[in-house]
Amino acid sequence: MKFHFPIINQFVSILALNVTNTLFQLLLIPVLINHTANDKLGSYFLALSFSVLASIFVNFGTSQTAVVEIKKAANENEKQTILVETLALRFLPLALAIIISCVLPILANNGTYYLLVLPIILAEFINPQFYLIAIYKIKKYALLNLILRASLIIFLILLKDNKNLIEITLIGTGLAMLVLNIIYLPSTFLKVSVTAHLPNFKRIKELYATHVLVVGNGLTVHLQQSMFLFALPSFVTPIFLSAYGLIDKLISSFRMLVNAYSSSVMPHAASHHQIGFERWKKFKQQQNRLLFALCFAAGIIMFIFPEQLLTILFLGKNNNQLFFTEATQLVKIISPVPLLIALNVLNVSELILEKKFLIYLGAGLFVLLISLLSIDALKLGLPAKYAGYYPVVIEGACLLIYAVIVQKIRNEKTR
Repeated sequence: MKFHFPIINQFVSILALNVTNTLFQLLLIPVLINHTANDKLGSYFLALSFSVLASIFVNFGTSQTAVVEIKKAANENEKQTILVETLALRFLPLALAIIISCVLPILANNGTYYLLVLPIILAEFINPQFYLIAIYKIKKYALLNLILRASLIIFLILLKDNKNLIEITLIGTGLAMLVLNIIYLPSTFLKVSVTAHLPNFKRIKELYATHVLVVGNGLTVHLQQSMFLFALPSFVTPIFLSAYGLIDKLISSFRMLVNAYSSSVMPHAASHHQIGFERWKKFKQQQNRLLFALCFAAGIIMFIFPEQLLTILFLGKNNNQLFFTEATQLVKIISPVPLLIALNVLNVSELILEKKFLIYLGAGLFVLLISLLSIDALKLGLPAKYAGYYPVVIEGACLLIYAVIVQKIRNEKTR
């Protein structure tokens, strides 16, 4: 398969964007571990997980569908309509997410953390990445993101001895994202005339009906991770919760990188899929081989060298031996997870390209049921380390379920 320069440039830019975000999260870990109480880290990871969940809800599936729709748009007028529709779809979820963020402080420990993620939620509302990816203009956005994230890391390192470091980290992360997206407002959402392109009520209703299925799956996928994390405090020590929060963040980082690859080739994948099944099948096989090689190697390294990886991640410091021991054991247990995520990402893409949104949601709900059963299993009183197998079980179930669904859809098309 031949890639022309814009495709390569697109991939590098999106990869750089997601690598920057991933490294930012990973670089925060040694700063927080070495300069805050380890037992508070669990609450930090919980708030961060909530912000991701809320962002998925606010995005309302538009990052997945709008890229394909803009790519297929016949003219600029259609693209502008899609931009307006995107904001319209995101507005009600934004309002609900803000209300929940304001209520959670009353119900949760360290509840102010949930208020501090509001800028992250607002930033998602005006997130223009789907549009920039579709028109192959993500490069400058990725560069600005790098500058803002690097500046924030330096700022946090300078304030590492501040007693409110966790709070500063949460609010700073959100403000950096918000500033970046505000910079792009004039060239994306504000360049369109809302009154000229605003869809009517019937159109909005149709879009909500479609996107409810897409966002439903996105929420179930994240809930599979976050619900287990939210349930853990009732069964494990604060130190184990912090260690599990760390490996949950590592898994999220791998997912971000794999999704970056998927996003970068999505416009190209849509073109292949539109041409015909055989073209798409060949394209998918080629991408899967590359993803397998990279993520299999990552898993081997995690399994053989967990202590060395954590030593690098913690910048050679180890202020809490129990935390380090728990985290080392968990990293080794989750070593198959990157490969399982990678092998499934294009199955998800195929369901989106086939517009099988109801099946897409059904698959997510089924895996969520497995997640709930796993949470219930915590009541059996198993040793805490067994919680580490949860991501392996869930990602393995996802791969199996989606592979079966995709194969069934293919069989029906060839009849």
